[in-house]
Amino acid sequence: MTLAKEAGIDKKAAKAALVEHNDDYDAALASVKADTPADPAVAAEGDLSALSLENESSAINTTVSVVRVEVGDGSTFPAYGDTLQVEYKGTLEDGTEFDSSYLASRGAHVPFSFRIGMGKVIKGWDEAIMQMSLGEKAIIFVPASKAYGAQGAGDKVPPNSDLKFEVRLLKISRQTSCLGPGQHGGVQRKTHEYAELANQLLGRGPPSNLELRSPDERQQMPLTSEMPA
Repeated sequence: MTLAKEAGIDKKAAKAALVEHNDDYDAALASVKADTPADPAVAAEGDLSALSLENESSAINTTVSVVRVEVGDGSTFPAYGDTLQVEYKGTLEDGTEFDSSYLASRGAHVPFSFRIGMGKVIKGWDEAIMQMSLGEKAIIFVPASKAYGAQGAGDKVPPNSDLKFEVRLLKISRQTSCLGPGQHGGVQRKTHEYAELANQLLGRGPPSNLELRSPDERQQMPLTSEMPA
């Protein structure tokens, strides 16, 4: 095989390379290959691969995982607006406990109550505990994006912390429904929102954009002696 064909260059360039290296074929070939730029298609493929890896590493994790430890009744699940009682323990990725319903002075858990689906707790809890049935105990893995995010939570939870919770669902108190017994959840949520909007439009309820202030911030009414005659 000639140098021109093997190196992918024209005959004039091949001859010049051989002259430069005293007809040493291997040295001329090595010199030509060293001076030949890389295939742009291969280079582009490498750049795309690097970009793909970079994007993958910078992707935000939004997946909440629920691992069942002890089964519940398998049929009674929370619905939007229900008040729940749970006992729990929260830890960081390194196992450091940052919160718990366990009260050391009493040697027992003190149930924590909240209304689910209404943003009263971190988003990861609203999503995960909705999947648990009454009496169930589970391990919940919550990514930072659905926990305390970039701001963290005081000194206990650093910014961008993924969290692990051990949770037991103790009690479900159904939201009172105007639709009749058992009518709650998604239907109840939409009905509640529509009713609230209707009341605002008819002047029977405060508008949602009402600026609420504490009593200390409100302007006091004048005393009787200061009122105009």
